Amino acid sequence: MPRSLIWSLLLTLAVLAWSVGPAAAEGITVDLRPAGLAGPQVDAAALSPQPMVRGGTAATQATYTVQPGDTLDAIAKRLQVTPAQLAAANGVTDPDRIVAGQVLRLGNRPADAVPVPVGQELVRVQFWPWPPVQGQTMVVWLHARRPVTFTLTFRGQEYPVVASGGRGWALAPVPPLTPPGPTPLVVRAGDEVYRVEAPVQAGAFPTVNIPASASDPILTDTTRVRAEAERTTAIFAAYTPGSWAPNSRFRLPLDGDFPRTSPYGSRRTYGSSPAVSAHAGEDFSAMPGTPVYAPAAGQVVLAEQLFVRGNAVIVDHGHGVFTGYWHLLELAVQPGEQVAPGQLLGKVGSTGLSTGAHLHWELRVNGMAVDPLQWVALR
Repeated sequence: MPRSLIWSLLLTLAVLAWSVGPAAAEGITVDLRPAGLAGPQVDAAALSPQPMVRGGTAATQATYTVQPGDTLDAIAKRLQVTPAQLAAANGVTDPDRIVAGQVLRLGNRPADAVPVPVGQELVRVQFWPWPPVQGQTMVVWLHARRPVTFTLTFRGQEYPVVASGGRGWALAPVPPLTPPGPTPLVVRAGDEVYRVEAPVQAGAFPTVNIPASASDPILTDTTRVRAEAERTTAIFAAYTPGSWAPNSRFRLPLDGDFPRTSPYGSRRTYGSSPAVSAHAGEDFSAMPGTPVYAPAAGQVVLAEQLFVRGNAVIVDHGHGVFTGYWHLLELAVQPGEQVAPGQLLGKVGSTGLSTGAHLHWELRVNGMAVDPLQWVALR
């Protein structure tokens, strides 16, 4: 059946579902995409572009044959999905190693609404991305009939809701080791409580071993490692007002095309230890001295030499969003300094626990390490 006809049928079903029958009055509207938002946020509809059909399910299957010169990011934009979802659907562990002629599948895109009980306060709930994938940040928009107090709990952790009048939004990080499957999300609007099972999807992550010769000299000094972890954890736990919002986007911290040598979320072991951790940032290989730039506006809250992270910079973008830059050769900013997008933060190096010159770029949302590339502006 031609795709245009499929879309026409889906649209017809959606119109009928909203205009006839008792279903139109049975519950609040729960969308899997934000509506009426302009600017960079238009890509927020990427994972559920079909009309929402209440009380039913519609889905399409999409595939794409890789062409010469294609990149995973460019294909993901063309297919209206995120690179993480495309990689997970096809078992891609290295986004730089797709080949011409390879057939990528998107899988079934769900078009059914999430059932939420009838309420007197809440009018609309919106999610992006849906379904969430390990390592992503899920945005939840809330709309009530009148100003109320919102709270949001995901995975048993309460996250702040930025609210004005009867509208609010919250950032719910999905750590990379979150078990796949239905995951409880609870919204409170005034005295009312709504529960949703978020279907967390497994990501596709490579496995990397860091040799003992590189890791042992640092990781065996447990006192200093623990002290640094506690300090950075306290910084990332702070919550300040700021300009960051769900329609904000990053520019890349390096100008040019640099290999991504250790992807965010890759499963790591150190030496002969069987313990598995997830890489907390995205590593870019670059020559020593390559400039590192601020990807968005914010305030520098740390700029100094650390034991594990080497010369490091942390920028607070507001509303629980922080970015970190590790292993720098030198620093170009001071704590307390306000930075603008594109401002020099430092230069690429190989300080701290590092096996070669590279930039480790990290994103923390409400204290959790999540994929920074989810928030890079589409081009």
